[in-house]
This record gives sequence, structure tokens and C-alpha cells, in this order.
Amino acid sequence: MNIIFENRTKDYQLVLAEINESNDTVFGHIKNDLTQAELNYLNGIRNEKRKAEWLGIRQLLNRMTGQYHEIKYSTHGNPYIVNDLHISITHSKQIIGIILSKNEETGIDAEILKPSILKTAHKFIYENEIDSFDEDDKIKKIYMNWCGKETLYKIKKTGGFDFKEHFKVTTVSIADSGKLKATVNINHTVEHFELCYRFIRYQNDEILIVWH
Repeated sequence: MNIIFENRTKDYQLVLAEINESNDTVFGHIKNDLTQAELNYLNGIRNEKRKAEWLGIRQLLNRMTGQYHEIKYSTHGNPYIVNDLHISITHSKQIIGIILSKNEETGIDAEILKPSILKTAHKFIYENEIDSFDEDDKIKKIYMNWCGKETLYKIKKTGGFDFKEHFKVTTVSIADSGKLKATVNINHTVEHFELCYRFIRYQNDEILIVWH
């Protein structure tokens, strides 16, 4: 496992990593810690990519905390651990990430930038907003919207949100790293959030990570 990016503060720790070992190798690192229920679930995963993500996240969490924690999921599909820390998880191809926070509101999303995002942007950003983006940074701004809204979705934890109607991410300017202003608007009740972001060059890819 290659560590791509780390950020640790008094309130949270965040690690982004690349899975660069075989599933059998990663399994060997954590097999003695897995519960029988986890082993049964793992044996039921047929997709090798999905299996790599499942194993990699648990190996990464082990490295971050120095001990093994069973990751469980709420009825809304949100991960949690029996600990005083709150957890959020992301994965994009071979890239995985975890944020552990002492605060309840936490979220993370990381994506490898691809031009193909232009084909699906209308599903989570209004067309007039997309049209307002400069061509030179349109793809980056679309990803900032997507990752930002995914992060908001993970913070809220309850599901049932429309990414275009309920979530707003402001992308006025772009730097290598910075802050994003974001809002969640439900029934005219508006919550304001400040999200962190960073663009990372890794091998031949550019990765965007957004977190709170």
C-alpha cells in the first residue's frame, strides 16, 4: 500500500492511499483479525475490484489506528466503528481513503479526474451552472461539485437528497488546495459548510480529494 496524501490535525486524521498489492497479500495482513461474519461477507464478494477495496480499507484503517476495527454499516449504508471516532470512506479504482474525526460531521470523497465526467455532469449540476464554467477549468469545477456534494451526502448520513436541488458547492476560483463554501438546503432550512480540497498529481493521474 502506497500512501499518497496524509493530513492530521487535532480534530481529524486523513489518509489517501493506493492499493498496490494482490488481494491475497492484503488478506494475509488482516486475516487473523477478521470476524467470522466478515470472512463470510468477504467470501461472498465475487468482483475482484470490490474485494480489493473492501480489504484495502480495512488494512488502511489498521495502519491509521494501530489496531483492527470492525467496520459496520448503518441502515442508510454509512460506515461506523465501535470507537469514539467517526469514520468516512472513499474509493476510486485503486485509490482508497479514510477520514477519522472526533466530530460527528465528517465526510470524504476522492476521484481520479477523467474527461468522461462531462457526460454525466447534468445529473448533479444544473445546466446553466455548467455553462458558466470556463472551458479551461470546467472538468476541475465539475469534479469539485461532485466530490463536494458526495462529501455533504456523507456528512448528512440520512439519504434521500437530490444533489442538484439540495446541495450547492461554490467554485469561484481554483488552486492546488483550498476551501469550498457549500450549503445544504432542505425545506428552506439552510446549513453552511466549509470543505477542504486538494488536487494531487500521482503517477499519470490527477486526483481531487474533498473532505470535512
